[in-house]
Amino acid sequence: MDAMAKLYAGDVHWVNIVGMHWQGKAQVDQAHRAYFDIMFKGVPLTLEAIESVVALPGGALVAVLRWAVGAFRTPFGQQMPPSRDRMSLVLIPQADEIVIAHGSNVQIDEQAQNSDPIRQKQR
Repeated sequence: MDAMAKLYAGDVHWVNIVGMHWQGKAQVDQAHRAYFDIMFKGVPLTLEAIESVVALPGGALVAVLRWAVGAFRTPFGQQMPPSRDRMSLVLIPQADEIVIAHGSNVQIDEQAQNSDPIRQKQR
């Protein structure tokens, strides 16, 4: 988690997979650490793909990544099956590095993928 925290801008925003909105490096770091300790300790998390990286004016980037997430248990005890998630990141230049200004996760609904009008046209 320390390595991830180093990637946050001071005024980072994060919207998690269930719609919680955390603001500022301290909140984003605290929330990620709490949930990784509670739900994701020992759960396989695999980066499947960097689906896109788009440059914006001023040196910012928007990246879309796809993750495979193993089964886990929620804080309320609900067992969740393995899933795939899509993460969007807004990255900005800061000093000599690129940091995360905004992050958001969305769980991929595998059934709904069959109804994606863009994917249907590509077949």
